[in-house]
Amino acid sequence: MTSKTNIAPFFDDFDVSSVISLKAQSIAAPIVRGQDITTDELMLGGGIRIVYFIIDRSPSMHEVAQLLIDGFNDEYIPATKEAREDDISVLRIGGMSFSSNCTPLWLQEDENKKMTAFHALEDLPKLSKADYNPFRGQATAQYKAIIEGTATVLRYGSEEVNRTGTHPEVDVIILADGDNNDYPLDIDEPRKVIQGANKSLIRYSYLYFETEGGSQNPRQAAIDLGISPENIECFNKKPGETDGEYRSRFRRLMRVMSKISAGGDAATAVAAAVAAEDDDII
Repeated sequence: MTSKTNIAPFFDDFDVSSVISLKAQSIAAPIVRGQDITTDELMLGGGIRIVYFIIDRSPSMHEVAQLLIDGFNDEYIPATKEAREDDISVLRIGGMSFSSNCTPLWLQEDENKKMTAFHALEDLPKLSKADYNPFRGQATAQYKAIIEGTATVLRYGSEEVNRTGTHPEVDVIILADGDNNDYPLDIDEPRKVIQGANKSLIRYSYLYFETEGGSQNPRQAAIDLGISPENIECFNKKPGETDGEYRSRFRRLMRVMSKISAGGDAATAVAAAVAAEDDDII
């Protein structure tokens, strides 16, 4: 990380920004390299938006893994394109999956033979089983993923400030089924990161699953992390629900993610999805 890279504006808490800055220095360059933002994109005047996914890959997520892969590829990407039809902001998407370790998603070679981790929506690779396989997971290092994911996306974001002179808005979307059970074990570390964020530039959303092997109360786990209850959304299979009804509601979750990605207003996206819970197309 060069001396010009400045993460501090993304935080209201100087101590937290210092910690994240130190973490960011150790991240390998390909993991924070993004698809070039063009002058034509910036001339539209809509600013820059970065969406970063932190996706739980622990073994307990295996029961929703294929649903998540299919939903991301077949629902989220088309829905986001639809939601952005009139959006003039520049959008870049990246992410990581996590179990005991954190692994970058969508790390691919671009047309200039450089490894790229942040992509324009139309060039975003599909989520694959090679990227996301909970059967290769072990524990749930959720706190580590939040800290490392924040450092990764904000290093990328701060370097875009250097290149473009524009401060991006960042949405971090966590998809998980609950409790941290790997190092670091102290919730204060990720909570300080989330609570110390400059809310006008970086926002956290938590979309959780209720799985057989996951947390008994993932919503409370998200609240304990300091995430606003308005930005927390549940996805669970209800008693007596058919597979078709379950998948229909999963499409609703993908729509929530698409609305956050397109507009950045997580609370509005969640509220709209809740209001339309019985609508098959949401």
